[in-house]
Amino acid sequence: MMFNEALKHLVEGAYIQRTPWKATGEYVISLPGIPYIWKIITQPAPNAGNWLPMIADLMADDFEIISKSDEEMIDAA
Repeated sequence: MMFNEALKHLVEGAYIQRTPWKATGEYVISLPGIPYIWKIITQPAPNAGNWLPMIADLMADDFEIISKSDEEMIDAA
């Protein structure tokens, strides 16, 4: 899906991932009450921080919603 569609789901609490991010277990989340989008990276070492989408992200059509079970599989990798 495109960024604008992914953003709607993100605001609703979904975990969002782009296809190129799968190898490093990256995904973005929006936490209630916090006006930032967080990018989580699980490989090679866990890390998190504010995410500012790049032009490539805004133009991409490979965003997808990942389920809680997908996140758990990423954490296990």
